[in-house]
Amino acid sequence: MSNIADKIQSDNVKNYFVHGAVLIDVDGASLNNWGSDATNTQGMENTSAVKKVFKNGRMYAVVSGQAWRYWWRETLGLNGWKLSPITRDKKVAFTEANPLEYADDDIFGYMRASKDEVKDKNGEVVKDKKGKPKKVDVTVTRVSPLKNSILTSVTSIDKKALNEFSTMARQDGDAVPYEKQFYSTVLKGMFSLDLDQVGTFTKVNRSGFKNVTDITYNKVLENGSEVDDLINPNIKRARLDNSIRRERAKDTILALKKISGGARLTTNYNSVTPDFIILAVLKGGNNIFDNIAVEEDGRATLSIEALREAIVDNKEYFRSDVYIGKATGFMDEVSLSLIDDEIEGIKIHKGSINKTIDDFTKILDTVII
Repeated sequence: MSNIADKIQSDNVKNYFVHGAVLIDVDGASLNNWGSDATNTQGMENTSAVKKVFKNGRMYAVVSGQAWRYWWRETLGLNGWKLSPITRDKKVAFTEANPLEYADDDIFGYMRASKDEVKDKNGEVVKDKKGKPKKVDVTVTRVSPLKNSILTSVTSIDKKALNEFSTMARQDGDAVPYEKQFYSTVLKGMFSLDLDQVGTFTKVNRSGFKNVTDITYNKVLENGSEVDDLINPNIKRARLDNSIRRERAKDTILALKKISGGARLTTNYNSVTPDFIILAVLKGGNNIFDNIAVEEDGRATLSIEALREAIVDNKEYFRSDVYIGKATGFMDEVSLSLIDDEIEGIKIHKGSINKTIDDFTKILDTVII
């Protein structure tokens, strides 16, 4: 760790990201759905199909990135976060857009377009020549520090997605038939958490950069600090105390231990906690673990060679060790003992899912400084 610690100490630009990848083993799942599907076997109108995508002429199961984020955010709420309330206004809906009070606004981003009445120093509403209240634009937007992919099956579900014929027969009269789809597969996904942006806000008048109003900016500074932008030193940013930033980043990753959600859980219950996870902090925003899950003889498996190549090719960018967790009973043919304890000077920590996540979050104290 000393070599990595030296790099952290010498980095002038600390653009650090948590990069992670997960595999989720599901059986008979119907986690994310869309409308009727032309392939329904009974020719019925009352049908629903699982989301899917086509690649190289083959069909793969999909869980949308939005759905995964929804599960993640709700889990943080169940873990104790006070989630930002949602306001519905005509055709739009938005959260409070207050990252100071609501950690989920900080981590997941927001957009709120609105105008406030102008008030004088006595708190009275200022009016224009027509007697109408003057208003000022207070639109704020924030690009989410947490970015995630869709979840997609490692192997094709061609001819594997089952169309299940069902009926609602408990009411008087004829039974009501319907058809639904489900699948068994291994889903893969990846995510990235921008540690520099966690708890850090700008008020630059650009879309995505005017994160907060002047009032909120100054409130952040009451217990935080003002820091330069990583690229443009002329741009100032308000930053929460590092203890708060560390807590928010840790909580976000720890939520993966208990994440739950998905459609049709009453009849197609599945766990969506990771059965495999890999985590590391790197300097730079590109996730290097996107190709380590592969299809082999019709089965999902891990490519140890692809993992090794990803680490070797990017060894200069690591700002932490690599942490790998795998559930017993999942891909037992791929033992973690096959992965070296050290690759090109980068230490590899291996263990169970929850221990791996716990151990990894501890090292965030060394990179959020």
